[in-house]
Amino acid sequence: MTTMLLVAAGGGLAALGQFVFAHAIRSRRRLSALNLVACAALGLVFALDPPDRFRSLVAVGFLASVAPMATVVLATLRLTRTQQYRSAATFFAANVVGGVAAVMFGFLAWKSGITLYHKIF
Repeated sequence: MTTMLLVAAGGGLAALGQFVFAHAIRSRRRLSALNLVACAALGLVFALDPPDRFRSLVAVGFLASVAPMATVVLATLRLTRTQQYRSAATFFAANVVGGVAAVMFGFLAWKSGITLYHKIF
């Protein structure tokens, strides 16, 4: 039950952040940057392997909710409605593939840094 409350609290904070971001970010590039940074941070948190409570609040609750995939889809739909199909496909693919790559980068950056640290010291 505690895990569910932590996820809900993190998701609630992310919803407030998403509300602010949706009105503040009008550029597709900034939206993509926010999505990729949130995905990289998500990968980093999972690489750190924190306690379950922290992971529930920060990773599953906040970071997974703040990555604005719904906003990415809406921006893609706006592009398709104006018949900018190539831009829509590129934007969507860059965010989906880039998001997965950013999660992997965040995870592997931490793990490879720890491995390198242990080899040096």
